[in-house]
Amino acid sequence: MQRAIAPPALLAAAAVAFAAGCGGGEPPTRAEYQESVVATRDDVDAALASITQASSKDDLLERMESAGARIEREADELGDTTPADGFEDENDELEDALHQLAVDLTTTADQIRRPDVGLEDLMAGARGLSFESWTQADRVLARLRQQGVRVPPLARH
Repeated sequence: MQRAIAPPALLAAAAVAFAAGCGGGEPPTRAEYQESVVATRDDVDAALASITQASSKDDLLERMESAGARIEREADELGDTTPADGFEDENDELEDALHQLAVDLTTTADQIRRPDVGLEDLMAGARGLSFESWTQADRVLARLRQQGVRVPPLARH
């Protein structure tokens, strides 16, 4: 039985694909990184804003869980992003804050569903959704702004 030998062009293409998959490229520029962070921020903000459109308690809880799942995906994507040089810490901290925000949203929805804790109990004196993880994400975004990355804060909804 004779073994087939791959043509040199095929081997070269496979080597380039392998190298690209191993992160052999240059880190993104500050402008490219800014674009990535702004897109993440905008998607997270849209997820949070969707919660305010709830028409009932059940709809609110579904929207909170959906927003938590969407924010979790955004955090994962941010974690897969190579930051521009000098932004590694901020990227990691923002990823962590967004993961925690996703957990906070879904956990709060779960707590509201408990029969011994109602929405009224959790919302007493509240003026909207606010979590420490949300504040932490905004702190990281503020540090990025101080370093020249033009990214708005998360809006309060």
